[in-house]
Amino acid sequence: MKTWIFAGLCDKSDTLLYISSILAASGQQVLLVDATLRGQYRYSIGMLDKPLPITQFSGFDVAIGFTAWEDLHTVMITDQKAEQAYDIVILDVELPDFCPISVWKGAELRVWVSDYSRMLMHNGQNWLEHLFSQPEFPKDLVFHKLFLQAVDCGVEEPYLWEYMNHFPASWQQEPYVLPWDEGLLALKLENEHKKQLLLKPLSRMYKKELCRCIGEWMSWELKVSRRALKRAERSRA
Repeated sequence: MKTWIFAGLCDKSDTLLYISSILAASGQQVLLVDATLRGQYRYSIGMLDKPLPITQFSGFDVAIGFTAWEDLHTVMITDQKAEQAYDIVILDVELPDFCPISVWKGAELRVWVSDYSRMLMHNGQNWLEHLFSQPEFPKDLVFHKLFLQAVDCGVEEPYLWEYMNHFPASWQQEPYVLPWDEGLLALKLENEHKKQLLLKPLSRMYKKELCRCIGEWMSWELKVSRRALKRAERSRA
C-alpha cells in the first residue's frame, strides 16, 4: 500500500478527487482521506445527513470524520480486507498533527500544496514551522511543490516559494502548476451540488498538467495517464 500526502491549507479537494478518479480508472484501489480542518469532503460526496467513516464515491473510497491517522488505521486493521484492499491511500492533510512522523517517513509521495494567496502562504509557513520543529522529524525527506488555482498575476514563482525553501527538506525545485479559470470553478460547484464527479469539462491545459503530475508520481509514460483520464471521463459521464 502506497501513501501519498498532500499537505497545505488551500482547498485541494477537487484536485484530489480528480486524481483519485483517474487512478481508480487505471485499476488502482484508492482511499482518499479527508484530514481537512472543516471536513469539506462531506460536501463533495453528499454525506451530510448520514456520514459513514468510509464510503464509496465515483469508483474509489473516501474516509471522513477522522482526526488522527491512528483512528483511521484502527478501523482499517479491524477489517483486514479493507487494510489489504488499497493500492494507494491519498491524504488531504490540513490538521497539523494528523500524521505521526512514521507516516511522513514512510510515504511514497509528499506534496506541499499552495495557491498564490499571501495569507495562505503566511499561514502555511507557520504550519511547516510546526511540522519541522518536531525533534525527531527527518531533515532530508523529499517534498514536491504544487500550485493550485494558478493564474497569470505577474508574481514570479521563485518569490512565491521563498517562504518555504529554508525549511530542512529536499525540496524539488520545479513546482507542478495546475492552471485555473472560471470554467474549473463552475465545474467544481456543479459537481458538489449534484454529488457527481465529471472530468470531461476540465480544460485541455488542466488535463495535460494533471496527467503529467500523475504520470511522474506513478512512474508511468504520459500515454498511460492519458488513457486513464479518458477512462475516468467515460465512466463518470
